[in-house]
Amino acid sequence: MKIKIAELEKVLSDLLAELHEQKCEEIEIDKEDFYWAISKEELYNPYNQPNQLTLGQLSDDLEHIHKIFEKKLPIVCYDFAKISYIFLFIGNKNIF
Repeated sequence: MKIKIAELEKVLSDLLAELHEQKCEEIEIDKEDFYWAISKEELYNPYNQPNQLTLGQLSDDLEHIHKIFEKKLPIVCYDFAKISYIFLFIGNKNIF
């Protein structure tokens, strides 16, 4: 199984374009700031129930992404994980 970066780029671009078309320029985060996070070792191991849950925080993730946007932080691979929690929130929000 392989992931084509061009496909990810196209689908992500289309999803963001759809948000714009739906007149959704901002998404409100109310009480949903905290979320459960699972370690990467446990996340992809469906044969054992996770037992090391931690808390993540969307406001922290957004602040981190904002610093990258402002060029105050360099981009690193783990930033995909940070932004994935934001995209998960948007996907669960049922905006369109």
